[in-house]
Amino acid sequence: MDEEEMAIFITRDPVAWRIWMTGYAAGLADGHKDERAGMEQLADLIARRKIILEQCQEHIVSERANTMTMAEVLRARDRTEIGSYTGGPVPWEEKDHE
Repeated sequence: MDEEEMAIFITRDPVAWRIWMTGYAAGLADGHKDERAGMEQLADLIARRKIILEQCQEHIVSERANTMTMAEVLRARDRTEIGSYTGGPVPWEEKDHE
């Protein structure tokens, strides 16, 4: 029996139709329960993350500053090539360091 024949059978036979609709209604109810449970879990997860962010705010700010500094260092290192120094005093060439 293919899908089309099954659809004709279900729509024409009252018992088959009732069984089909009961299963459909049960599936919808289970889906709503799953969705509700999922939303409750999501709300719990969001609340936990918010609490953690509030408790670790100082650490997060300092890590963000360190991350930005490291990003600047990496960018400067990427732009620097051997032999690309263009001026300014070089500490080891000063007379005080001899």
